[in-house]
Amino acid sequence: MIEINEDERDALQEIMNISMGQAADALARLIQTKVSLSIPAIQAMSPEDFQGMINSLSNNWFARQSFTGTIRGEVIMSMHKDGCNALAEVMDFDLPLDEAATEELVLEITNILSAACLQGFTSQLELSTQLNMPAFYYPVQSAHSNEWSSILIIEVEFFIEQMQFDARILIGLSEGSIEQLLIPIKALLED
Repeated sequence: MIEINEDERDALQEIMNISMGQAADALARLIQTKVSLSIPAIQAMSPEDFQGMINSLSNNWFARQSFTGTIRGEVIMSMHKDGCNALAEVMDFDLPLDEAATEELVLEITNILSAACLQGFTSQLELSTQLNMPAFYYPVQSAHSNEWSSILIIEVEFFIEQMQFDARILIGLSEGSIEQLLIPIKALLED
């Protein structure tokens, strides 16, 4: 199992808080509405626990976006279906959403949030990554990250109260990536 100490977790949480704030700001500018976010939650879990967490979000749409570079992993965005419709209305999509429009909206929001989150924390830690194109997916059809014995999950929830919008960004990092991520964090803690 991945081990990070309390100081490393606190430092990573602060770095992610800044990055996720940038992501919330990017979405808020797009829809001209205030976007709130939770404090980043960071936890190590097994692939089975992770799959259970994804399965618990049964009333959500999902997209995944892998990244490679100094660190590798996946950004997974889940968006509550009711919030998706409310967001579609604000973004001038034709309602009711058909399957193609739903996928387009979910992928667009995933790209905005994922890019801002990943760019925010990798630039703060001077890590290089490349974000691949997002893909819409159905979790029941996808076993996740079974090649990893454990996964570090960084989770942040974005919400817009007046439109019942609720989305989560989950960043899953593999064990080797955690070791690379902790190098600059440990250096920051030593300063």
